[in-house]
Amino acid sequence: MRESVNLTQSFSRILRALLTRSRSQYAALMVFSGMLLADFLFRIYLFPLYNNFLLKIGANPVWSDLDVGFAPIVWLSFFAIILGSLTIVITFASQNVPKLIDLYMDHWPSLFFVWWAAACLIHAFTIKILSEAGVEIVSSLIFNYHVLLAVSLVIGFPFVLSILKSTKTSNVIENLLQGSYAKFKRLAKKGPTGIISPEEHAKIQYQLFEELNQLMDLLVFVPYKEPKSQIIEGIGELLRYYVKLKPKFPEDFYKIDQQIHDDISFRTLKSLLAEVEKSHTFYEQKSFRMIGNVYNVFLDKGEFDLSTLCVEQLSQVGKTAMECDDQELIEVITVRLNTYFRFALKHGQHNNEPRNLYNLVFHYGQFLSYLVEHRQVDRVKTCIGYFVFYGQQCFNAIPRARSLAFILDILASEMQKLMQIIYQNNWERKLQQELLQKFLLFDNFQDMDKEI
Repeated sequence: MRESVNLTQSFSRILRALLTRSRSQYAALMVFSGMLLADFLFRIYLFPLYNNFLLKIGANPVWSDLDVGFAPIVWLSFFAIILGSLTIVITFASQNVPKLIDLYMDHWPSLFFVWWAAACLIHAFTIKILSEAGVEIVSSLIFNYHVLLAVSLVIGFPFVLSILKSTKTSNVIENLLQGSYAKFKRLAKKGPTGIISPEEHAKIQYQLFEELNQLMDLLVFVPYKEPKSQIIEGIGELLRYYVKLKPKFPEDFYKIDQQIHDDISFRTLKSLLAEVEKSHTFYEQKSFRMIGNVYNVFLDKGEFDLSTLCVEQLSQVGKTAMECDDQELIEVITVRLNTYFRFALKHGQHNNEPRNLYNLVFHYGQFLSYLVEHRQVDRVKTCIGYFVFYGQQCFNAIPRARSLAFILDILASEMQKLMQIIYQNNWERKLQQELLQKFLLFDNFQDMDKEI
């Protein structure tokens, strides 16, 4: 009974989307216009040639004997099979892939084929009505029987199979990511002085956020690690591509639309939206906040490989930001890394579990090495200060979670690596001494541990 209700709801949603969405209406307009044009061209140019060809090979067709009565039934059956198959496939696939119906109602091939089947059906009904009215429609009848029907039978079921294949989770993820890539490319072509209309601006921002929301829904609901890792890596790669193209985007793109103000990820940032808009980081903020939410979920479930992948991708985006000299984004990433560290530290204290902290410190250390490589002196000093602070927090938690003593050694090891890189790069002696004093604080932590 539940499956029946789901199918009914899915069918009504698909039908409503086909009739009301602008993209679907554009597809219908193009298909019906193309059908009329093709019928006209066939009647004027191709039908005489086709008739002569049949006569040359010995055929003597009597067009007036053709029965037009069965055509609407054939097309109605074909249309029902296509639309029904599409509904069933998408309905069952959407049990594991949220909002799949919305995705396919913006899918041009799906829209074109459904409207193609509808146009062929209407074409057949029109032929029957005109035939009964005594209108000469032999060429249109041949066009419907010999061309449209043959083409539809050839491509119909392969289309259903292609839809079935495209509902595979990995393909859905790839389609969502490719949609964002395409929008970034279009924006980059406009250039920094390009003009975006208010309607286009609102539409692009909404679609970008909606694609991220759908990816996050998949990240939460899909039970398998492979698609989850594909999403995390895909978002990381997408963000790196976005950061590289940002200087080419029109300046108006970074103005936050009202729909974005109401987005769930920004409801707690309303007082900071002006700053976010000025720093051109609204898209990154959205991505990082959503990944931060699932980062906590991964910690609670003990999926440390996925939580580590979140931090690793954040570190790699930071590297790209440094290469592009995006200081505002570097600051945002530094804040997010420290937020992740607090999450991981809290989890480690409550569960006496050092593994996630170990992985996080490693990737945080990589981020620091990128800062050193790009001579971000002030940020290096700040982050090393954070390391000392987290070392103190780990030490204070040792009586409750003995395994965190190991994290002190890892923090010290990462700082030692940084000190060596700084020495090899011949940074100022005074700065090296300042950082060394912070590094030596870890020895004091260890001495205090021994006294306990």
